[in-house]
Amino acid sequence: KIATENFFLQLMASCFAVLLESIPCLTCLKICATLCQNNIFVPCFAGTKETAFIYAVTSAGLVHSVTRSCSAGNMTECSCDMNLRHGGSASEGWHWGGCSDDIHYGMSFSRKFLDVPVKNITGKSGSGLAAMNLHNNEAGRQAVAKLMSVDCRCHGVSGSCAVKTCWKTMSAFEKIGRFLKDKYENSIQISDRLKKKLRRKEKSQRKIPIGKEDLLYVNKSPNYCVEDQKLGIPGTQGRECNRTSEGPNGCNLLCCGRGYNTHVVRHVERCECKFVWCCYVRCRRCETMTDVHTCK
Repeated sequence: KIATENFFLQLMASCFAVLLESIPCLTCLKICATLCQNNIFVPCFAGTKETAFIYAVTSAGLVHSVTRSCSAGNMTECSCDMNLRHGGSASEGWHWGGCSDDIHYGMSFSRKFLDVPVKNITGKSGSGLAAMNLHNNEAGRQAVAKLMSVDCRCHGVSGSCAVKTCWKTMSAFEKIGRFLKDKYENSIQISDRLKKKLRRKEKSQRKIPIGKEDLLYVNKSPNYCVEDQKLGIPGTQGRECNRTSEGPNGCNLLCCGRGYNTHVVRHVERCECKFVWCCYVRCRRCETMTDVHTCK
């Protein structure tokens, strides 16, 4: 019982780390710019591109977090990838060693944790929406696996690198996030009618295969730029933006092409404070004028 409870606590810690893994990724995405209103996300709509991205990044985050915990020795049920303890290429002067990330355990765990509950509720893959979500879960896992790299350390006299010890390691989650962002921007709309397999909505493109790494969606996204009280979308009118930024907080992106207003804000604050003996602090009142830009 104690061992089970300890594993459960380790599991919860790893799952919580998924959020910590995902946040840096999300903050650098253009998706976040139009969906966030004062750091609060608007509701996600089932079957959209944004939902597809969330499923993928959550699945990838779980794989990344659990696998990293295994390599760090923080989990009792797993460790390094034991399959890469031996072997290599003597002719090329390298061999497997160190602690390779056990991506297989992380992916297996993610499937059990995220996919099995959906299949239990819907029965196998269930509806087209459920099948789409399962596919996007797998796309996130495949992104982590695809971006695995090999790191090596040299050994030899005077740094000659006569022999190298190599191990497999996962990429930084930020890189995985950028990969999934590209997949989001090129996501594929599929038919909501599930037959034997998922297929593209456009009949003329159905002969083009759908890859494991592709993100899929069924429903077109609503217009997040315009306020819609029924859907709970705040829109971007009145949002403060950065006129010179090309990033997520830039006026070009946030204002959705509508332009922006500029007004001057007067700030008054205490400044140049000095301690006067004895015993008080004397300050000046400083005024600054700042240009503030808000979306039209």
